[in-house]
Amino acid sequence: MRANILWGAAILAAALVLGPSAEARRAATAEPPRASAPAGTWTAGTQPERDCGRARRKFWVPQEGWIVRTVVSCR
Repeated sequence: MRANILWGAAILAAALVLGPSAEARRAATAEPPRASAPAGTWTAGTQPERDCGRARRKFWVPQEGWIVRTVVSCR
C-alpha cells in the first residue's frame, strides 16, 4: 500500500516537473471568439421572416406554483 502511494507521488512529481511550462499553456489556450454584430434589427411594426414556432411550456413561479404559458421561439 505504501509503495503505491510513493509510486503515485513520484509520477505526480515527474508530471509537474516534465509537464509544459506556463508560457506553453498560455500559448495553447485559444482566444475566445469575438461577438459579432447583430444580423439585423426591426421596429415594432415590421419583423423579419424567421422560422418561428409557438409551444406551451410549464414554469414554476414561487408564489403561484406551476403555470403554463405559450412561448414563441425563433431560429
